[in-house]
Amino acid sequence: MESEEFYDEFVGQQTAVGVNERHHSILSWLQRFGMRPGDRVLEIGCGVGTLSGLMSEALGPMGALLSIDLSPKSIQVARANHRGLVNAEFRAGNALEIDVQGTFDVVVLPDVLEHIPLDQHARLFRRISSWLAPNGFVLLHFPNPWYLQWCHEHRPDLLQLVDQPIHADVLTANLYPSGLTMSHLETYSIWIVEGDYQVAVLKHRTAQTSFTYAQHRPSLKTLIKAAIRRLLP
Repeated sequence: MESEEFYDEFVGQQTAVGVNERHHSILSWLQRFGMRPGDRVLEIGCGVGTLSGLMSEALGPMGALLSIDLSPKSIQVARANHRGLVNAEFRAGNALEIDVQGTFDVVVLPDVLEHIPLDQHARLFRRISSWLAPNGFVLLHFPNPWYLQWCHEHRPDLLQLVDQPIHADVLTANLYPSGLTMSHLETYSIWIVEGDYQVAVLKHRTAQTSFTYAQHRPSLKTLIKAAIRRLLP
């Protein structure tokens, strides 16, 4: 209940901030790793729907977006903000308990994981694994743990509820038993030069069933050497 109340009260701040660079950045990562028009997407922790609107537009009329959040007030505002969207549904509920049917091409957690206590992550990833389509992917977007540690020491005013650093070893230890694996992890910058965010991509461990050798084109130097050899007696 404490988390619900906190994020109910956080609605005003989210609404005031609106869509910013972070939301556009997350959308770019989603598209980079394979989200396409017509996909079925599950968004965990949608808040007031700032990213939801961007994803809905990118998915197009043949796509489908289910956005959930544990804050009923956030969902109320998201529905009001996006009442005209025909491909998006907003539901209130805890990701650890809510009943979600079917599977999704993409599951995205936009700056949510750091607010869920670490001892609940293994259970969360088991649920996510059950919702992810065989060839789908999960995109996690969360603060660089080193930057978050710095905030705890120097800028606690920037922190929300829980807001724990999530290092790669802890992340993989919690997700691996669920049958997921991390295929990409990258630290990058939005507002902090040294890198304030990380993005991780998860897939089913059985998703990659074949491998293809790359067909490298020979360099100009190699081609010249081969031509000279052919001309020599």
